[in-house]
Amino acid sequence: MGGGFGGVGAVTMLRRAGYEDVTVFERGERIGGVWHDNTYPGAACDVPSHLYEFSFAPNPRWSRRYAPQAEIQAYLEDVARRHGVMERIRTSTEVQQARWDGERGKWVLQTSAGPHEADVLLTACGQLSVPTVPPLPGLDRFQGPAFHTARWRHDVDLAGKRVAVVGTGCSAIQVVPAIQPVVGHLDVYQRSPGWTIPKMDFAYSPRAQRLFERVPALQRVDRAAIFAFMELGTAALTSKHWLRKVFRAVARRQITSAIEDPALRAKVTPRDEVGCKRIMLTDDWYPTLTRPNVDLVTDRIAEVTATGIRTEDGTERPADVLVLATGFASHAFVAPMEVVGAGGRTLRQEWADLARAYLGLAVPGFPNLFLLYGPNTNGGSGSVIYTLESALGHIVAALGEMERAEASAIELRPAALEAYDRELREALAGTVWHSGCTNWYVDEHGNDPSQWPWLQTTYRRRAARIEPGTYELSRG
Repeated sequence: MGGGFGGVGAVTMLRRAGYEDVTVFERGERIGGVWHDNTYPGAACDVPSHLYEFSFAPNPRWSRRYAPQAEIQAYLEDVARRHGVMERIRTSTEVQQARWDGERGKWVLQTSAGPHEADVLLTACGQLSVPTVPPLPGLDRFQGPAFHTARWRHDVDLAGKRVAVVGTGCSAIQVVPAIQPVVGHLDVYQRSPGWTIPKMDFAYSPRAQRLFERVPALQRVDRAAIFAFMELGTAALTSKHWLRKVFRAVARRQITSAIEDPALRAKVTPRDEVGCKRIMLTDDWYPTLTRPNVDLVTDRIAEVTATGIRTEDGTERPADVLVLATGFASHAFVAPMEVVGAGGRTLRQEWADLARAYLGLAVPGFPNLFLLYGPNTNGGSGSVIYTLESALGHIVAALGEMERAEASAIELRPAALEAYDRELREALAGTVWHSGCTNWYVDEHGNDPSQWPWLQTTYRRRAARIEPGTYELSRG
């Protein structure tokens, strides 16, 4: 379920392992997932292109160090065509419910196009697929166009308009510099600032592209170098606290070199530990905030009026267009679908207090179900595609165990989850994400269902094999 990188990678790796009877359900009209949905101006990846790609499908023709949205979408569609994925995808089909039939050892799916049955179910819904719209008082009264960045209104002409952007996270730092040159005035509403480091983006020349194409080893070396740097960043966020001083110095230098106004510097300088919120990569965020047609507003929003936004200090700023750069429901791993396991217990009930899954993949009471990009698989740095490939390797190994045992079902043992979860929570407590700031990783109860507290290489190593006693196999 899901036709983004997880779904396309799943079909490809399953086929390579000999599993041909695979069906993908994608609720959108095209594959692509987050890269199909997010088409706002300036949308691009914040992981270098040579790492943000499948290891089995390198692309030597990326136009830039950090690929833009349209290019990533085209890459994913090209991979799907070349690896026999397209004919296995049912687009514009939403899975509303998946129920385990224990007597027959089948998953029974109710979809918008009718019922479907499967022996094994994989969810590849992604963590950033459900946009979050904050409960701003009066939002429904606003008379102009109002939309989330993930639902960008390309029919709305921003030229010369007064635009209000709510949020200063990863989407905002891309869209604000992209639209600033064309709008009349831009008010950016910030709740709290986040640390940034230079992106150092650049275009690949045609000569460089030809070189990567003719000498594939060069691209592999570049990928390895990027990965090593990302692992260094992960170490800083998780266990090597002293490394954060380096990132903090770089982040502070980026602010001071771009902004001379001390008041504006104070507004954009975070007070929390570097990395507690997601570190953002940008080359043009701070210079954009200094432009004469841009105001950074740090007063809290009191209400949205029919013609603008009023802050708690009583100031009302007019707006023709309202853009919500307010993120996603990052803890809704399979929402809005209902997943019903053995005994009629739903995954939502199982996760009522905290979403937990062994290696983010398996949950007791839900046989033959595997989650891609599930709980606690979001790395502090690096590429989610690397994590997806590691997880898919585990799934292929689990299916191999089923075949060797001639089993019809494989289910995680509760003791395996409890032991793993204790180890995970203990490691998470020492990471930067639990250093006291408010971030999207940690919920209102202080629980973290999102982050992986070790290196990405650690995840690949642990996912590469099926530990004895982890799963229970049964015959139908």
